[in-house]
Amino acid sequence: MKNIKNYALAAFALLCLGQAAQARRSELRHEDVVVEKGRTLREDVATEKSITVNGALYGDAVSVGGASVTVNGEVTGDIASIGGAVFVPGFVKGDVASMGGPVNISGSVMGDVASMGGSIELSGTANVLGDISALGGSFIKGEKATHKGEVHSFDARAARKMLPRVLRLARYSGRDQDGANPWLLGGLLGLGLLVFLSLLATGAVLLLLPAVFFPKNVENAAAAISVDMWRACGIGALLVVGFFPGLLMVIVSVLGIPLVPFALMLYAAAAALGLSAFSLVLQARFFDGIKKTGPAGLPGKVFAGYALMAGLMFFGKVIPLVGGVLSLIGFMLLAFGTMLGLGAAWMTRMGNQGGNPPAPPVPPVVPGLPALPVLPPPAQ
Repeated sequence: MKNIKNYALAAFALLCLGQAAQARRSELRHEDVVVEKGRTLREDVATEKSITVNGALYGDAVSVGGASVTVNGEVTGDIASIGGAVFVPGFVKGDVASMGGPVNISGSVMGDVASMGGSIELSGTANVLGDISALGGSFIKGEKATHKGEVHSFDARAARKMLPRVLRLARYSGRDQDGANPWLLGGLLGLGLLVFLSLLATGAVLLLLPAVFFPKNVENAAAAISVDMWRACGIGALLVVGFFPGLLMVIVSVLGIPLVPFALMLYAAAAALGLSAFSLVLQARFFDGIKKTGPAGLPGKVFAGYALMAGLMFFGKVIPLVGGVLSLIGFMLLAFGTMLGLGAAWMTRMGNQGGNPPAPPVPPVVPGLPALPVLPPPAQ
């Protein structure tokens, strides 16, 4: 649940950034900005070219054209760069953020340091008081460098640390008279796809766990889906509709409050087991339809089925025109598979019972005696 919350925050920040970038008009300079040594500049600086601060800048320094930002002197605000490198031999009181470029600090930074797609290096006698977030890049710390905060690498926490810094670029980026800024749009697309791929990878891991540790349970649930799909669908629909009202009734009851965590864990386990079983059935139908041989092992089959759904949703995000239809199909398969899997998990008691009814025993044939008739199973 914590990871889902982190990803949701990242997605919400992306949406805000995209809207802000479209709504604001940029006030970019189209030249290199140099603050000479001994000079003090009291304003925010935003340019498509490079920024070099040898003196003092009382404000933010933002470069959105892929050029470098170098601070040899002092900056009291934040440093941000899209596509370019950031060098801080001097002093920065605020935060340092880079999208697509490396960050090298040999001076002092009082705030946080974040980079998406680029490395972060603390060389020499560098000193960073805030947190360091390297999303999709490496972090290197020299022997004499000091760091007081935390280090976050490729995870959602790094995205949370990175996105608030990138949001500041919306004041300077977006549209100008020449059209949309390609660096900003490219960075947003890359970050959005990165978060989306992280979600898909998390889902793949959750589905592979039942296939690896409880293969027989997954096979039994998949058999229940194949034998009586519509019954599993009806039971799954009832479980989806009735879960939250039932949970609310348990919460209202004082004696049932301790059962709430158990109910949530059981429901999540049933959903993971059921979706894993649906992925197994889906890949079997897919490879039968194209007359090809699928993966051999159970984990490979489950992953192949999930990859079909995840692939539709992923390519739906990057393919124009028909991409929305592909994403909708992938999402509908995922939702239907989860509901169907919940029903199958209920029918098989979490996969502990077979999906097919046991065959009646066949009486032995004794030579010289007529064969006994096979009786039908008793009515349920």
